[in-house]
Amino acid sequence: MRNFVRKVFKLYSNDKAAFSAIVIVLLFAFIAAAAPILASKLPWLVISNNSGIEMPTSPLLHAIIHPRKRIILERTDYRKLASEEKISAIFPPVPFSPYETNLDNFLDAPSFSRFGHPLGSDSLGRDVAARLMHGATNSMLVGLIAVGLAFIIGVLIGAMAGYFGGWTDLALSRFIEIVICFPTLILIMAVLALIKPSLVTIMVVIGLTGWTGIARVMRGEFLKRRGGDFVLAARLTGASHVRLILKHILPNSLAPLIVMAAFDIAGAVLLESSLSFLGIGVPAPEPSWGDILKNSQEYPDIAWWLVVFPGTCIFLVVVAFNFLGDWLRKALNPRERAAS
Repeated sequence: MRNFVRKVFKLYSNDKAAFSAIVIVLLFAFIAAAAPILASKLPWLVISNNSGIEMPTSPLLHAIIHPRKRIILERTDYRKLASEEKISAIFPPVPFSPYETNLDNFLDAPSFSRFGHPLGSDSLGRDVAARLMHGATNSMLVGLIAVGLAFIIGVLIGAMAGYFGGWTDLALSRFIEIVICFPTLILIMAVLALIKPSLVTIMVVIGLTGWTGIARVMRGEFLKRRGGDFVLAARLTGASHVRLILKHILPNSLAPLIVMAAFDIAGAVLLESSLSFLGIGVPAPEPSWGDILKNSQEYPDIAWWLVVFPGTCIFLVVVAFNFLGDWLRKALNPRERAAS
């Protein structure tokens, strides 16, 4: 396995598009994972305290360890105390909370002053950079969990259809075709009209409606491999249906699924942003890239940053995952590797 990975990366190490895609995906994954630390109104470290207010040495770490005390800690305006030089503290790169509103900062333009908004603020005075970082967390979670759920359903149905064949294949194939007939976005909007939208609901709904392509690919892979010599040999040794599926056929059918995963994550991120843009996605005040774009509709001529920055994030993530999927397709295809 290690030799295979080394060979693949050696063959495609000069692929600048693939390398850039991997860097962008890893960057956004890091931002999504570290958003609570990178964007917060609580300082990382209080070096000196001459304010007379009792406070922990690391308010942000204290809030993470004791989440119930976060509200109490956030009542203290550490930025004001630092501006008045009553404390000396180290703040995160974005010293704002994504939920923090301040109408005095209505549509502030991007500013790189000490406590300015580096990517501007929205109509409620919320910091755009903080909301983009925390929105990356939601987008990545939706992409990974929704696609994971879709894969479980798609693999299960496709494997059963391809392995057993006959009436099982006929019934499941017709069921797949019926689900495909419904436009995905319209179907999701109809479901969300009946169920209260939430981050978990968005993940589940996208997962429950996005499995059909995976099922069709998995059905084809099982139809192709169920009569293979290695399967017949395992069957002669008395292997059960479950063992044949899980140990012999499925591992040899994962290559196209890995490629589809990259493309489907990009599609899920784009779909979640579209739902939030339409106002039926992640509910306020949870940050979302689509919600930031939605707020920009009222001020397209005076708040360009509400369009450019979230639009750029969506564009980069979707394009990066698509390039990554194309690279995985070439890397996992023996003919492509031989040609290289």
